[in-house]
Amino acid sequence: MQILQGTIKNPTSIYGIGLHSGRKVRVELLPAAPNTGITFLRTDQSTSREVRACVENISATNFSTTIGFGNSSIATIEHLMAALSFLQIDNIRVLVDGSELPILDGSAEPFITTLKQAGISRQAMSRKFLVVKRHFKFADGDKFIEIEPGSGSTYKCEIDYGAGVIGKQSLTMNMADSDFKSIFSARTFCHQKDVEFMNGKGLALGGSLENAVVVTDLSILNEEGLRSKLEFVQHKMLDCIGDLYLLEGTIVGKVSARKPGHALNALFMQALLKDFDRYLAVVSLPLQTFAAESEKQRDLRVASSL
Repeated sequence: MQILQGTIKNPTSIYGIGLHSGRKVRVELLPAAPNTGITFLRTDQSTSREVRACVENISATNFSTTIGFGNSSIATIEHLMAALSFLQIDNIRVLVDGSELPILDGSAEPFITTLKQAGISRQAMSRKFLVVKRHFKFADGDKFIEIEPGSGSTYKCEIDYGAGVIGKQSLTMNMADSDFKSIFSARTFCHQKDVEFMNGKGLALGGSLENAVVVTDLSILNEEGLRSKLEFVQHKMLDCIGDLYLLEGTIVGKVSARKPGHALNALFMQALLKDFDRYLAVVSLPLQTFAAESEKQRDLRVASSL
């Protein structure tokens, strides 16, 4: 895991269709100075303001994650955020000429490819690590997200759609040693009846079998089938990683999610921020120093570093 902050070496851009608007969208990705963070700006609105990608700026979580308000709001940011998290990019400016990012193929892979082609540059400033000091859990019925101390960054995700094509799936991934391709290439998915419902609400107008896995109770409608047997849970983990990057740092510890979604992800982060210092410590020390330590030892080390 990288210790130094990162940005891209060269400006780049990517084009596609907005999932909900059905309109063509152009995204410009620009390098940014250390400690700038990740910011978004709509270029199609003269009154738009730059919006920092953080929990406090989440404004909607219906069918995607939206940050900002009014003319400054930008939706469907989770796949780009996941790509930035995977590539450990901390500082970047994102310019969008529409109300949402393009859905592309429904995964984070096109963003990963574009960012890698632009090149990644390490900056002379330590990254922000969010070290989990003690257990925290946010639950909503049988859905929950929890964090607990641990070395490295480990994610566990479980989904349960009952009987049918999607069913139950579980996946655990360590960010330090896992092959991310199966995660960032996993596509968004939905049931055919959900598509009909969203279309009736004026949403998912850009959705197609080219950018989503669509299922019925008995089958997958995409001719090519799944990219992986675990593509459904892999995509839920992708969304969760992207949303949690709105905490503006890399989590050091264990993250477990059962039935996560954009609304639950946001509620978890908002609840966590209410007592942030009790559960998380912001540090910039080498991660090895936190391995195999007791909670008391970790607290003492964290306290001495702040």
